[in-house]
Amino acid sequence: MKLFNSIFLLLLMTFSSCLGQVSSNKEKTNISKPTANIEELEMEVNNGGFNQYFFNSSGQNCFETLKSLKKNKKFKTAKILESAINLINPKKLSNEDLIKKLRNREVEELNNEKINTKLELLDLEFYKYPDGNLQE
Repeated sequence: MKLFNSIFLLLLMTFSSCLGQVSSNKEKTNISKPTANIEELEMEVNNGGFNQYFFNSSGQNCFETLKSLKKNKKFKTAKILESAINLINPKKLSNEDLIKKLRNREVEELNNEKINTKLELLDLEFYKYPDGNLQE
């Protein structure tokens, strides 16, 4: 158990460090913002799935990230993200309203077992990297 806790803490510290780097990269210029959004998507989903991505502040950039993926011709990954957005937004709220709900952590769908099961299936699709390296 101690080994597990040590490994978990090490992973958590590494992940936090990576997020700090992405956050500082995002603030440098608008030119790097699309890249930073894609990096955040990749880190969050790989660490805790789409549920974590939307729960954390990174999810507030989901529409910008979707545009960036399409611009970079990562269409399969964009489709996965779009499916995840649709799952947590069954009422078809406007982009602004959904972002506001994400910001305020008011997206009840993230607590719905059926939706989480479907998000987990999308996690598995994401992990296959259907478009290859997302940073290219």
